[in-house]
Amino acid sequence: MYLVTYDIGNSFIKATLTKIANSIEFVGATVVSTHSTTTLGGKGVEQNTEQWWDSICRSTKELLKNYGIASNQIKGISFCSQMNGTVLVDENGTPVRPAMTFLDRRADQEFKDYFNHGLRFHGLNIFKLIKAMRHTSMVPVGGYSPVWKYKWVQNNEPENFAKVDKFLDVGDYLLFKTTGRFVRTEDSAFCTALNDCRKGHSGWSHTMAKAYGINENHLPEIVQSTDIVGHVTPTAAEQMGLEKDTPVIAGGGDVAMVAIGCGDTQSNLTGIYCGTSGSVCTVVDHIIQFADIMMIAVKGPNPAQKYLYGELETAGKCFAWARELIGKLDNSQYSYEECASLISKAEPGSHGLLFTPFMNGCKTPFEDGEIRSSLSGIDLETSRGDLLRAVIEGICFHFRWLLECQAKKCKISDTIRFAGGLARINIVNQILADVTGHTIETVKHPQYVGALGAAAVAAIGLGQMKFEDIHSYIEVTNTYTPDSENHEIYNKLYKKFLEKVRSDRKLVKG
Repeated sequence: MYLVTYDIGNSFIKATLTKIANSIEFVGATVVSTHSTTTLGGKGVEQNTEQWWDSICRSTKELLKNYGIASNQIKGISFCSQMNGTVLVDENGTPVRPAMTFLDRRADQEFKDYFNHGLRFHGLNIFKLIKAMRHTSMVPVGGYSPVWKYKWVQNNEPENFAKVDKFLDVGDYLLFKTTGRFVRTEDSAFCTALNDCRKGHSGWSHTMAKAYGINENHLPEIVQSTDIVGHVTPTAAEQMGLEKDTPVIAGGGDVAMVAIGCGDTQSNLTGIYCGTSGSVCTVVDHIIQFADIMMIAVKGPNPAQKYLYGELETAGKCFAWARELIGKLDNSQYSYEECASLISKAEPGSHGLLFTPFMNGCKTPFEDGEIRSSLSGIDLETSRGDLLRAVIEGICFHFRWLLECQAKKCKISDTIRFAGGLARINIVNQILADVTGHTIETVKHPQYVGALGAAAVAAIGLGQMKFEDIHSYIEVTNTYTPDSENHEIYNKLYKKFLEKVRSDRKLVKG
């Protein structure tokens, strides 16, 4: 049985072909640069939904053609998508404005107007915080939260807001495009901070919708990740090159799909992902939120498991910036292999160069939309390799920080699975092991784990697999153990990294 699943990232759409037959067999993938991103006023970050759809259709046709698969051999499709976006559509499913991505922070003021007054706990009104936790187990912290983006449009674009019929996220919009049905996956609904999580309750929280001023008519039906939402419509089938009536399984957000694609499907297993953004995720057995470290355990496909995650908004994006920068110096484009060689030649510590990876602010373990990356310690001897290595080390220092924060709240695993585009580079994997002090494992096809997770969820939805099977299906390809000498070097530099972050935060605050 063949499945096509899609990983909807911030920079690319990856259409992946998998074969399900007592395993999850990766057949191939087509990667399409998805869309141009528009940045507005330093905080607004938008994308064109039609470019998403065009990329979906193009990548599907290319995938089937490249691997010689007929459309009638595809028995289902599903999605892994970026989360915390906001797509507002009219009654016909047409977006009333461009999509606001997870990087969009224009709604900081809406967040502050609601929470930043009265008696506070970690900066939040304690009574409103308790109310939110009691009803939804979720506090929408920061302007990037979907509920505040919704309010921003209501407050700033009343003509557009008047056309709104449904309030969706990225993956939910693509489910509509393929099936014609308005739904939200449960993890997507949870991240709105409007999902009623009280014992014995489900669906939308009337109390919190009223508190935040959300029109409940804008909230669609909630579905499970393993649900068959519907079937590919004739129009979508023609555009995608698929058969009409192909089952569409809901899938979900990248947090859970990536964890599943890595095989992290048992409690207290921990994984790190480094794509355009990055995250540290540990599987736990109940919903928890920690205001002191800005982390929450979100819902996923398996009702028995939740995913405690901390996010780094610009992880791989920082490396892409550095790679592009050194290319401009001599008018060339450095391949991953050339970058790896330069990094390997640089010493641990990058000759005193220290980088902080906050090119679009920070979400965890503190929320600060104003802080930005810094690069210190540059001298006349600084090389291209030093710059690249310093950026990787800065990313890894932040991952270590998130790991340590999680370890104070729950049990994390000694061995950590690492995935995403940067997991293809051996020296990056070794640096991550040396910085964190953890053994690092990588899996086959690490850049496609989100789509592979969606394939596993689709197979479960079609009755071809069980959750408990997944871990044994994911193959570990390499293991990296910490180098004790390098770990000692990084222990000292990690302290400097934390000091630098603290001083930069003070500088931003004036």
